Amino acid sequence: MADISVVIATYNRMELLPRTLPALANQRTGGFEYEVIFVDDGSTDGSRDIIETEVRRNPGRMRYQGLPHFGSPSHPRNVGVREASGRIVLFLDDDVIPDPDLVWNHWQFHQRNPGGELAALGELFLPEDAKRDPMSIFHSFPYEEVRHKPKLDYLFFWTCNISLKREFMLENGMFDEEPALHPLEDMECGYRLFARGLRLEFLPQARGAHVHKMNPAGVPQKGQRTGRAQFALACKVPDVSFKRRFKILSRDLGPRARFSRILRRALGRVVDNPLALATLRGLGAERSERNRITDLYYFLIFRRNVVAGYESAEREGRRSCDDAVAQGEGS
Repeated sequence: MADISVVIATYNRMELLPRTLPALANQRTGGFEYEVIFVDDGSTDGSRDIIETEVRRNPGRMRYQGLPHFGSPSHPRNVGVREASGRIVLFLDDDVIPDPDLVWNHWQFHQRNPGGELAALGELFLPEDAKRDPMSIFHSFPYEEVRHKPKLDYLFFWTCNISLKREFMLENGMFDEEPALHPLEDMECGYRLFARGLRLEFLPQARGAHVHKMNPAGVPQKGQRTGRAQFALACKVPDVSFKRRFKILSRDLGPRARFSRILRRALGRVVDNPLALATLRGLGAERSERNRITDLYYFLIFRRNVVAGYESAEREGRRSCDDAVAQGEGS
């Protein structure tokens, strides 16, 4: 029986697992026991063999659960929560190398804050090699904003490094398993948990290195998926704060906000054109080292696809979305 269960949804991380597994298996302990539950979303790259080898090295501490491919971490995380034996559940992403005391710091937080509604958001940082990767523009979190927030809300319910009481989650809301919500399923879950009284505090000493790997060719797909997820979230969450955060052009924003969004879209179309992108490529936008030019180049590609993904999902699902919102507001 563990005191704290680390739940990690994973998919095709064969390249990174040799870096993350030893750090997970050798966390600092002192007065508590922890377990690490890997829930595999149908990996096809050899991840299963690597994880099962580590499980055999650490019986009782590491566990493996293989599932058919679902396509979103929501279902694997729900399985992990249900399988967990710990009173506390700590969610980590499968591309995080935890500091040796990350789990210990989460445990200490919950010892100081035993209330069922208290949750802790840890911090991730980019190691030096990751900072040089142009794709790191997509993998850093706005922790400076977190530091200056007097109160965190559901927009900061980031399951890359977050812990909460297992019973509170089981009673008040698991992850919505609709694939269209990915990669924003954690915010949707957070919205429901906050409505039930969840309180989230920042725990910067619980740190881990974010070593995510992404191919630049996947930027348009990532943008499309994110845009579609934003629309799916809009259908589930009757709140405009996330629309302001993601700069979504929505009819329920005020006139000033709508004008600002329209102006930004117009400016974006002026900057984002084949000639501008070709010029940026000529200036080295596709180099291997990150710089301001690579940031602008990939941001333009990403943002264009986010807007296209949102608009496409909106055209396909506006009527059903309106019905879902009306049902949610009436419940």
